[in-house]
Amino acid sequence: MLRVPYTTIYLLDFFSSLSRSYEEAAYIDGCSHSRTFWQIMLPLVQPAIITVTIFNFMSVWNEFFMALIFTTSDSMTPVGVGLLQIVNAMKYSGQYGAMFAAVIIVFLPTFLLYLFLSEKIIVGATSGGVKG
Repeated sequence: MLRVPYTTIYLLDFFSSLSRSYEEAAYIDGCSHSRTFWQIMLPLVQPAIITVTIFNFMSVWNEFFMALIFTTSDSMTPVGVGLLQIVNAMKYSGQYGAMFAAVIIVFLPTFLLYLFLSEKIIVGATSGGVKG
């Protein structure tokens, strides 16, 4: 629920931190507003877009309580709730290998995403609010 306002505020702050001289230089060179946005401004905010995308993905992937409350069928059970069901089913059977394998399978996509894009997260998180 909070992803849209968070994304909007984060990207607005990032866009406002960009210098107006880029837009002015594009206007002097004869660029239209849409061409200025797509060819100049959008590449400049790429770190912020990547950061917001990663944070939104991780919040959707790790959504637990809302899914636990509103999921009514097994075919629509998200990964976190499915993991809870697997852990509850296996914790008394002594099948710790299978239980930890399920934990790794759920944890791995988020970890790999962070591992490969951590540099983009750091750049996007530290670049916001800096006037240049």
